[in-house]
Amino acid sequence: KQDYKKTKSDLKLTRLRAEAKKSAPGIRDAFLVILAILVFMLCVYAFFYLNLSTELDMDLDVD
Repeated sequence: KQDYKKTKSDLKLTRLRAEAKKSAPGIRDAFLVILAILVFMLCVYAFFYLNLSTELDMDLDVD
């Protein structure tokens, strides 16, 4: 495309769109990392919760 025929506002808009496209994958990657950490923490929590609940059940059966 011929940039020299565009006005300053058109050039600025084009530049802003290009920058938004560059930053979008970074935001998506950060979101995926945070989501993975939350899922991992949920799995660890569930493991310990289930583990403790079975131990409490065993304690009740001994009596």
